[in-house]
Amino acid sequence: MFDNLSIRKWHMDFVGQKHAEYLFRTIITTCGFVGFILGYVKEQFSITIGLTLIGFFVSALLTIPPWPIYARNPLKWQKVKKIKKIENNLTYDEYKEDKKKEKKKTK
Repeated sequence: MFDNLSIRKWHMDFVGQKHAEYLFRTIITTCGFVGFILGYVKEQFSITIGLTLIGFFVSALLTIPPWPIYARNPLKWQKVKKIKKIENNLTYDEYKEDKKKEKKKTK
């Protein structure tokens, strides 16, 4: 049933998050400012609240779903480093210290 969905379509990268947050703030601020001015001129607070809510819903519709425009810069992950088998059940830090000691001995 969900075989056609790929993970690429359902995520947002860091640059996309930045753009979505900027768009969200810009829309809400603009609608709030325009709503405040119109509400002040008409002397009705409901206009201010109505335009702010409209701005919220429009910005939520544009920014909450992970639209493909927010996934244009995927992360480039580093390749996994292969580590030799850790001997004597040492922790990773102890293993690294032993490696440093071996390098000092060889120098």
